[in-house]
Amino acid sequence: MSEAGPGRAADPVRLLYPAILVTSAVGIAFQIALMRVLSIGQWHHFAYMIISVAMLGFAVSGTVLALLGARIRGHEPFLFRLGAALLPLAIAGSFTASQHVPFETFELVSRPGQFWNLLWLYALLAIPFYHVSWCIALGFLMRPRQVGRVYFVNMVGSGLGAAAAVGCLFLLDPGSIAFGLGIPAASVLPLSLWREPARRVYGWLAVLAATSTVAVATGSPSIRISPYKGLAYALQLPDATVAARRWSPLSVLTAVRSSLIRETPGQISNYPMDELGPLPEQIALYFDAGAVSPINRFHGDPAEVKYLDYVTAALPYRLLDNPEVVVVGAGGGTEVLNALHHGARHVTAVEVNRLVLELAREEFASFSGGLYDRPDVSPVVADGRRYLEMLPAGSQDVIQIALLDSFNATAAGVHALSESYLYTVQAMAGYLEALRDGGLLSVTRWITSPPRDAIKMFATLVEAARRAGIDEPGRHLLMIRSWNTATLILSRSPLTPLQVSRARQFADSRWFDLAYYPGMTPEEANRFVILDEPVYQRAATAILSADRDRFYRDYPYHIRPATDDRPHYSRFFRWASLPAVVAAGRSGTGGPVEWGYLTLVATLAQAVLLATGLVLLPLLLVSGWQRRRGPDTRTGTRSGSRARKTPVLLYFGALGLAYMFLEIAFIQKLMLFLAHPIYAVSVVLTGFLVFSGLGSYYADRHRTGHRLVVKAVAFILLLIVGYHLSIAGVFRAGFGWPAGARVVVSLGLLAPLAFAMGIPFPVGLQMLSDSDGSLVPWAWGWNGAMSVVGAALAAWIAVHLGFSAVTVLAALLYLGASAAIRAVGEARQSQPGGES
Repeated sequence: MSEAGPGRAADPVRLLYPAILVTSAVGIAFQIALMRVLSIGQWHHFAYMIISVAMLGFAVSGTVLALLGARIRGHEPFLFRLGAALLPLAIAGSFTASQHVPFETFELVSRPGQFWNLLWLYALLAIPFYHVSWCIALGFLMRPRQVGRVYFVNMVGSGLGAAAAVGCLFLLDPGSIAFGLGIPAASVLPLSLWREPARRVYGWLAVLAATSTVAVATGSPSIRISPYKGLAYALQLPDATVAARRWSPLSVLTAVRSSLIRETPGQISNYPMDELGPLPEQIALYFDAGAVSPINRFHGDPAEVKYLDYVTAALPYRLLDNPEVVVVGAGGGTEVLNALHHGARHVTAVEVNRLVLELAREEFASFSGGLYDRPDVSPVVADGRRYLEMLPAGSQDVIQIALLDSFNATAAGVHALSESYLYTVQAMAGYLEALRDGGLLSVTRWITSPPRDAIKMFATLVEAARRAGIDEPGRHLLMIRSWNTATLILSRSPLTPLQVSRARQFADSRWFDLAYYPGMTPEEANRFVILDEPVYQRAATAILSADRDRFYRDYPYHIRPATDDRPHYSRFFRWASLPAVVAAGRSGTGGPVEWGYLTLVATLAQAVLLATGLVLLPLLLVSGWQRRRGPDTRTGTRSGSRARKTPVLLYFGALGLAYMFLEIAFIQKLMLFLAHPIYAVSVVLTGFLVFSGLGSYYADRHRTGHRLVVKAVAFILLLIVGYHLSIAGVFRAGFGWPAGARVVVSLGLLAPLAFAMGIPFPVGLQMLSDSDGSLVPWAWGWNGAMSVVGAALAAWIAVHLGFSAVTVLAALLYLGASAAIRAVGEARQSQPGGES
C-alpha cells in the first residue's frame, strides 16, 4: 500500500511489485529478441540501436508523465492498468508493423527516403518500451517512499527477462519470441487487479485468454529479409526449396537446395571443366539469411573436389606437403575438403555453430559423405580464436582461416560495426605461437573495390609478426589475388626460395595475380586482373617500410590494423571519402560505401533528433509552464525553478550517458570472452540489471543521501582502473574454460561494478520524491533521453577511439554526477521541510 499524501488516494494496486517484475522482464526479453530479428532481416548486430530504441520509449513516457503533472494525482492505479492493458497490443502491433517498413541498409545514400524509413522503424519499435516505462514510472509515483525498492524490482525483473530470452532462443525462432511476448505481457493487468471485485478479475482474465488465443492462432509475422541478402537471392531460383531450418541463440540456419547453387571460396580460375567435369552438387547453408557455407556432395574420395585446386585458398598446400591443418570456420566443409584434397594428414574442423555440424552429420550425412565422421577429420564446436589460443605452442603446420562473410556484405561494408576478435593484431600474433617452425597461417579475404580489405589484412599480419618477435616480416609473407579473393600467407619461419618458386608457379598456372612475395618487383604484378596500377604490391611495400604510419594516414580508407581495443576489422570508412560516396550512390553507379558505419551515424543523428523533439523540448515547455504557475501548493516551493532543475539535468543526464557507456563497452568487450554478441548482450544485461537492482535495494535500506553516491562513484572509478589493468589477463586465463564457467566469471566481474552503478540513480530519484515529487518523471525522462543518445554515441566512440576511451569517458561522467548530487542535496536541504 502506498503512503497516501494530500490529494492522493490510497493505492489499490496490491501486487504492484510482481506486476512491475513481469513488465520489466517482458521489456528486456523483447529487446533481445529484436536484436536477433534485425540481425536476420538486415545485416549486422544492432545491439546499440535496440538499446537506444528502448531508452527512447522510457524517455518519452517520463516526458508524458511530466507534462501531465499534478493532473494524474489520485489516478496512478488507473493509468498503470491502462498501460498494462495496452502493452500486449503494443508488442504485437509494433512488431508486425515494423516488418512492413521497407528499410534497406544498402540504400541509405542512394535513396534519401531510407533515412525516414529508419526513423519510422526506430519510432515504431519504441512503442512497447514506452508502455513498459509508463508502468515503472507510475510505480515510483505510487510508492514515493520506496523508490529504491521499485527500482530494484524493475532491474531484477529485467535481468531475469534477459536470461529467459536467451533460453527461449534455443526453442523458438526470434520472430515468434518477439511477437509472442504479448502473452506474458497480458498477465500484468490481472496482477494489478488482484483483490478487486471478482467479476472484474474474471473479466480481465477472459480478455487475457482471448488475447492469448488470438496470438497463438494468428502466429507471428515472418521476419522481413532484405532482398540484398543471400537467402533472398537463393529463394528466387526456380527450383529452390528450403531443406531444413534450425535456430539457436547464435543464428538462424537455413539449408537451401537447388540445382543452380554453386558456391565456391572465390573465383575458380582457369578450371578445365571439359577435362575435370562440373562442380559437385551443393546444399547452401545460410547464416541469419546472409553468409553462406555450402555442403558439397561427397562420396569419400577427395579427388571429387578437384575444383578446390583452382582457388586462391589452395596456396598453403602448394608450399607444404601432407600438413596437419586447423580450419577455422569449417561450416559445411568446403575448406576441410580443400585440405583433404591436397593431402593433409589430419584436419581439425573448428565451427562455432553446433547446428552446422549436426545438419552435416545427421540430416545431410549421406549427401556429405560422412565428412565429419572420417578418422582424419576432427570436428570441434568452439570459437575460432579461443580454440587457436588454447593449442599447444608449435603444434600445427597450417592454420587456415576460411572466408566467413558473404561477398556482397563484405563489398558493401555492412560489417563495419561488427566486432571481430578473430582478425585483431593480438589474435594473429597468438596464432603464430601455435605453428611449428615453417608452419603457415593462411587467411583468405574477399577483394573489395577500391582495394582496402586485403591491404588491411596484410597490415595486420605485418604488425602481428612484429609483435611475435619477427624483425623482418617481409621475408615471411606472401599474397596472391584473383578477381574476388586474396589469400595471404604468414610463415613462422622465413619463406624458402623453393616455397616462393612454388607460389609463383601456382599463381601463373591458375591466372592469379601476385600481390607480394619477398623480392617481388612491380612489373610482376597486375598481369591477369589488371588494375590501373599495382595497388596491392605498392601498398605491401609501403606497409613494410619505416614510413608505414604515413601510408596509413594518407590512404583514402581506414586500413590501420584492428586491435582488441578496437576490433572493428571491417571498418574502412573515412569522412574524407563521404562526398564521393554520396555522389556515387545518387548517380546509381554504386561505390565504396561502409553501410554499417553510415547506419550507426544515421541512428546517432536520429537519437539526438528524437531525444530533443520528444523529450527535451516538451520538458522545457513543462519547466516554463511551472515557473509561470508559481509555487507548488504542497511544498511551498517552485518545483520548476531553473536553479532546481540545473543539478537535476546534470546529475541524471550524466548517469544516463555513463551507465550506457559502460553497458555498451562491456557488451563489446565480453564478445571476446563469450564468443558471440547475443551471449555477451544477455550476460551483460542480466548482470548489470540484477546487480544494479541489488545496489538500488541497498541504497533504499541505507538512506545516507549524497554521501552514499560519492562512495559508490569512488568504488566505480576504482573498479574501472582495476578492469583496465587485469581484464585481458582474466580473459586469457579463461579461454579454455567451459561456457558455463565463463558466464559465471563474467557475471562475477560485472557484479561489483553493477552493484555500485545501481546506487546513484535511485538515491537521486528518492531525494526528488521526498522533496518535490513532480520532478520524478522529469528526471526519469531526461535520464532516458541521455540513454537514447548514449547507446549510439558509445558505439561510435568505440569505433573511433576504442573501448578504453568509452570507459574513461564514463568515469568522467560519474565524477560529474558525484559533483551534481551535492548540488541536488544542497538544493533539497534548502527546501522548506527538506531532509538532509
